[in-house]
Amino acid sequence: MENRRKLAIATLCCSYLKLHGFITQEESERIFSRILNWTYKNKISISVAQLGSANFVYDDNAKEEEK
Repeated sequence: MENRRKLAIATLCCSYLKLHGFITQEESERIFSRILNWTYKNKISISVAQLGSANFVYDDNAKEEEK
């Protein structure tokens, strides 16, 4: 389960970076290739629904915890 979670998050992060122009198409392809090789090496498979379940959580009103 943990490796499927890592795969979903890695894919989401790479897609986000490409979509918003932080990485080039070439960089994206290189990263996805590494992710794909990792999935083969670790014998991981994941469904489209599982990939779609990963998301980012952001709270603009978050505050640092006081000690």
